[in-house]
Amino acid sequence: MAKRRKRIPPVAELSFDTNPYLKRVKDTHFVNLRTLLEVAEREEFGILAANCIRPEILRGVLRAAFDLNSPVIIQVAESQLSYALDGWFSGDEYERLNAFAELLVQEVERLWEEKGYLIPIALHLDHLQKKDDVAFAALKAGFTSVELDFSKQPTDDRGEAVEMNIERCSKIIPELHKHGVTVEVEEGEIGSAAARAAQTEEEIRNEFTKVEHALQLVRGTNPDALAVFVGSAHGWYLKRPIIGYDRIREISVALKKAGYFAPIVLHGGTGLTAEEFHKAIGAGARKFNYATALADIFLKTIAADPSGKGGRIVRRMERTEKQEAKAKGKKPRGPRYVIGKFAEEINKLDPRVLKAAEDAVYEHARWMIADCMMSKDKAPLYGPQYGRLPLS
Repeated sequence: MAKRRKRIPPVAELSFDTNPYLKRVKDTHFVNLRTLLEVAEREEFGILAANCIRPEILRGVLRAAFDLNSPVIIQVAESQLSYALDGWFSGDEYERLNAFAELLVQEVERLWEEKGYLIPIALHLDHLQKKDDVAFAALKAGFTSVELDFSKQPTDDRGEAVEMNIERCSKIIPELHKHGVTVEVEEGEIGSAAARAAQTEEEIRNEFTKVEHALQLVRGTNPDALAVFVGSAHGWYLKRPIIGYDRIREISVALKKAGYFAPIVLHGGTGLTAEEFHKAIGAGARKFNYATALADIFLKTIAADPSGKGGRIVRRMERTEKQEAKAKGKKPRGPRYVIGKFAEEINKLDPRVLKAAEDAVYEHARWMIADCMMSKDKAPLYGPQYGRLPLS
């Protein structure tokens, strides 16, 4: 039976009055997830949530969003603070998050000057799982949204796991909401594509988030977005995923009928087709996490460095990650998981190589935004301060 708890208040309006930690972007600030998702929900489109573990990835995604007049979510995961940002930036977790936020401000202001307009942007901490204090570090670093991923619990009973999830979330969400920072919660462990490939379709479908568990988690946490497990997974798919579009729709409809605003988040976007994204959007998904493809596009481009330097770095990254995985008794996951250790060497590559990597990310992000998310030219829907009016 669910415990009686004090109700978590809804998120406050995000402003410099409610949140003294907000980064100032000229005379304004980044928005939170609720602001982005309210319009996406009304107009039925998706929003790209891009994990940016290199400055070139950040710039490529931002350029694409600006050029396509689209809202975008820029994010970094808790785990990426150690395997990516620790080489990119120095200091503790707060200092790395703050430096990331400061760089985003610089790049957005530069593009704003160049293009003559701003687009709606949310700054999001993805997959917080281990250290609750990182949520407050993100708040103080100016992040406008946080995902609390407490889906994995020491029990096989999903209802009990949801209650444990709620218990932990309840210690964090009120403080974030008080400052206008939105929260995404997660029901059902997403897991890796490699692990899911070993399961049967029946096993995967049996793990889909149930409508009652989605309602239970939303009722107990009062979140601003809900990530669910419906068959998608992190990393490159080894076989075509089993996506529960009907389950996305069932959960979305049930939440609305119960009076909740918690749009669905789909993790594991890498490898999905435009048609699959469209079907998920049609079913009710609004935020789409995207990480692996962007990192691998970056690495593939620097590996093709004509001088051979980039290729040697990537090969050493692969060897290093395999050695570290072996030492921990785990399977290798890919060179991106040691990218921070090689940040200094990567930074010394020919600027033309790094620009080529940024451009490759840019082209892929354009495809995601225009062809998959269908968010091109949606920026003006957020108000007269955003975007340019479409030419046609």
